Amino acid sequence: MRKAILLLAMAGLSACTLGPDYERPAIDLPDSALDSTLLSKNQQDAMAYWWTRYRDPVLNELIDDALDDNLDVALQAARLRQARAELGLANANLYPSISAQAQAARQKTSYLGSGGGAGGAGGGSSAGAGGASGGSSSRAGGQRFDYFSVAATLSYELDLFGGLRRASEQARGLLLSSAYTRDSIRLGVVSDVVSNYMSLRALERQIRVTTDTIATRKKGLDLDRLRYKYGAINKLTLLQTRSLLETARAQLPPLKQRASELRSSLAVLTGRSPREIMAGGTVAPGDFKDVHLPEDLPVVMPSLLVERRPDIRAAEASLIASNANIGVAKARFFPTFNLSAMIGTEALAIDDLFEPFSETQSVSGAITAPILDFGRRQAQYDTAIARRDAAEIMYRQTVRQAFSEVRDALVAVNLTDQRLESVQRQVNAYQETLKLARIRYDVGRTAFFDVLDAQRQLFNSQLDLAEAIRDRFTATANLFKALGGGWTQNSDSLPPGLEAVQQRYKSSASEDRSDERSAQHVSE
Repeated sequence: MRKAILLLAMAGLSACTLGPDYERPAIDLPDSALDSTLLSKNQQDAMAYWWTRYRDPVLNELIDDALDDNLDVALQAARLRQARAELGLANANLYPSISAQAQAARQKTSYLGSGGGAGGAGGGSSAGAGGASGGSSSRAGGQRFDYFSVAATLSYELDLFGGLRRASEQARGLLLSSAYTRDSIRLGVVSDVVSNYMSLRALERQIRVTTDTIATRKKGLDLDRLRYKYGAINKLTLLQTRSLLETARAQLPPLKQRASELRSSLAVLTGRSPREIMAGGTVAPGDFKDVHLPEDLPVVMPSLLVERRPDIRAAEASLIASNANIGVAKARFFPTFNLSAMIGTEALAIDDLFEPFSETQSVSGAITAPILDFGRRQAQYDTAIARRDAAEIMYRQTVRQAFSEVRDALVAVNLTDQRLESVQRQVNAYQETLKLARIRYDVGRTAFFDVLDAQRQLFNSQLDLAEAIRDRFTATANLFKALGGGWTQNSDSLPPGLEAVQQRYKSSASEDRSDERSAQHVSE
């Protein structure tokens, strides 16, 4: 009965977990849905692969390569494996450690201790003889004997104050943080590939416009040379035509340089080897006409945005881990209880090793309590609290940054759409202006300067149109990224056995806090 009471008391102590339980920080979120078009269920599901909505097979292939071979993703995957292994270690510390050992030894006693040594080894007659002969046994020399043992040992640290459980909770939080960080990196890599790809397509369009303009102006210069030769125009007009041609030629090298830099950037993002990068990894040719803008944009309630964005979830998981570390530090102020047990056999002859009379058993317990450490444990506890506070600030900052990015992305989508329409109308207007200027110049109703000006304006507006199309696609990609597109609440990086870990923290804010209040009362 007394043993049962003792076991119950120990079980009650084991339920005590020091340190605060996690509660999600209260944040003042907007009340209404973010301003965008509401999607159907199928369209919302398509957000997981939002880049496919551009319907560009070249872009899809680049993103597939990036997700498979990007080194930033691979680095975070390695960190994820490390966090998973550390969780396994933390969980293993909650359970006993069982080991087996076998020993065989041959020993020779000293001359001075031969009599006592032999007796200690179990040689009763030798001991008696040694005792009878007194000092003669020392002169007779030491004795040799063998020793054999086989034993199984068990050691267990009782987690009476929850330090080991808090360590396991901390490891789970770090694992979740690592998993969500990997998803966030993947989302960032996808967004970078889309942005660089759209910029490359814009530069290729500008290069084509510039090349066509150079060819047109070269033909015009050849024609003006003939006209100058026969006195139809003066030298000033010929020089103006030549300067217009050289202006277009001067703009072509910087465009090609930026396009080459973007191809190199895409090669790095998609995990190309150094040899492939130096060879100038090529991107299949294409045009903006092959890329389609999504017709609808996603809508996410503010409260759901906190759940959707992997960077927010990673920051919260880090906060969970830092909060659990307070319990680990607090448990160091209290004693540690260790149990050990051993069962086995030992004998002086190997034939007697497994005889009943060779059996040995032992059970022991140890308590280790801190007395004086000159403030080490208090410093560790203060450090844990400071890290928790820093993690909470980081979480709040991440949430604020997320809503800032969403707002900026929504504004950018609307404004880039307006700019695209305006620039398109501008290009159409300059095309008509150039036609009329040529007609008027041919009949002598206007100066050649009007033709040159119309050519310059049309050329610049065509370059602006390529940039406007690029900005419109990039703004859409940034919106999908800001709303957490390309990622689901069930992290792709979590192994199948850890969904419960994720679900545990989803409901952590509503868990009962009675054990924590009891633990705080005990610690105080």
